[in-house]
Amino acid sequence: MKKQNLISVGAIHIIVVLFFLFVYLTPTHFTFLIWNVFLALLPLDFALVVAYTKRVTLGTIFSILWLLFYPNTMYMITDYIHLQYIGIGLTVRMQYFNYAVLSAGIFIGVVLGILSLELIFKHYFDKRHDVLELFLMAVLSILSGVGIYIGRFLRLNSWDVFTRLQHVLSLIAESFSMHMIVFVTLFAGVQFAILVISHYGVRLIQNTVDK
Repeated sequence: MKKQNLISVGAIHIIVVLFFLFVYLTPTHFTFLIWNVFLALLPLDFALVVAYTKRVTLGTIFSILWLLFYPNTMYMITDYIHLQYIGIGLTVRMQYFNYAVLSAGIFIGVVLGILSLELIFKHYFDKRHDVLELFLMAVLSILSGVGIYIGRFLRLNSWDVFTRLQHVLSLIAESFSMHMIVFVTLFAGVQFAILVISHYGVRLIQNTVDK
């Protein structure tokens, strides 16, 4: 790994750790963000292994792990549900303090997911494949929407696929409903929009710098 990339990876992890410490040491209602952001960090680390390993088997294993844990990044969007415990107004200091902490955690998680996807795309696609990339972003958004639904409503985690696969599949089958379809569709759409804007935004920056 190049020195500049090491600095970039180090800076990202330092900011995440500082966020953990801040949430842990300050009187906030959202200490669960430490765990959620940690789970959102894992896909980036998995993607880094995929990007820099020269072993095909290892790259394949971590690609699968990345796919399983990626929904944890976009799952962070649903953490706004916790605003109900402090109110949605910004009238007192404790409200906007917690609002800022919650928003920071959510945006960090989402950005980590975007970065991990860009690394995966960069690894598997040497050249631009716009149609294929758009298709994969759409599929990933749908799969992630299902993952978010599983995490938010069925209260299952990514590692349950390894420890209780049959239980996970049965719960998904039992929960299949119009509620699930609408939820997955809406959040897939949100994710797809975010991924397309970020993906082509990164490309725009790269093309501008190269020019």
